[in-house]
Amino acid sequence: MSLPPMISAKALGAMPQFTREAVGDKALDRALREAGLPYEFVEVQEGYIPKLALATFIGEVGRAFGDESIGLLWAPHLTIADYGAWGGYVLGAVTLQAALERAQEVMPYHSSHDRTFFRADGNLLGYEYRFSLKNHSAYPSIAFSALGAVLSIFSHYLGPTWRPSQIRIDLPRTKAHEHVETMFGCPVLWESDRLEIMFERPILATAVRNRNTSPVVLEDIKRERCHGAPSSFVEVVSQVLELQIATNGIALETAAQRLDLGPRALQRRLQSDGTNFRSLANQVKTKRAIEMLREGSLSVQDIAIDLGYENAQNFSRAFRKGTGMSPTQFAAL
Repeated sequence: MSLPPMISAKALGAMPQFTREAVGDKALDRALREAGLPYEFVEVQEGYIPKLALATFIGEVGRAFGDESIGLLWAPHLTIADYGAWGGYVLGAVTLQAALERAQEVMPYHSSHDRTFFRADGNLLGYEYRFSLKNHSAYPSIAFSALGAVLSIFSHYLGPTWRPSQIRIDLPRTKAHEHVETMFGCPVLWESDRLEIMFERPILATAVRNRNTSPVVLEDIKRERCHGAPSSFVEVVSQVLELQIATNGIALETAAQRLDLGPRALQRRLQSDGTNFRSLANQVKTKRAIEMLREGSLSVQDIAIDLGYENAQNFSRAFRKGTGMSPTQFAAL
């Protein structure tokens, strides 16, 4: 059974800042809340989030802006340089070809399901980005955003004035088709079977102009991203529950919604993996409690409230069950 698709939180890039500047904090708050993402992601984006959360955020921003193709507006400003060590590793390649190959190689560290592909088409080459939630209502904005991010790799080597030979988009032609062609600076083939940037083969040999930053190696990505996206259903749900702790608290119905599942389906899948929602929620809460106790400045009562327990006694019982000691004993270690 396949896992729900996950993506690095760094895929948000500058989208939250753009939202705040374009439609204000209130709309940003709503988009983050609907997506189940903490406000801290505006500045610091860590860990992995459900792909559905990214799509929901983009869709909510589009509605707030009054333009469901919000991706057209921010696509020119997106860059994988905002993707942390992943972007640094890709853009640290000597040539454009090496950079695009690196993006293929390390894509699993960015997204559990998205992939990129090279394809020859006559005298041109194509570089395809395949997104795993193509049926989502926000896919048009997602597609334009993905194009903007991938084009930032080309611009890094070829300069900001370079334009593709053609872009192929797996969407119906929009009313704003002329604007799309003007923005990307090339012909656009609509209703294609793929999302693809077409270009002339010789540009692949173009070397990076200036390398002013320290080299980023594959191990840097592994350290930053905990060796990749969650690889089991329990890990996926745990990531969602960690996000819930940072927002409105853990709830079965909300967790299921974030994963595009029904509550019963979520419970059944967890049971097939040898656990249940309550046990997993307690594990995630205990892990967070340990981090908060180690920080040293919070009382047991404060931690209990933050984690959603009715009182400190209930929290202490749950913590002792998970660790074999009370929160006070753990804090004294």
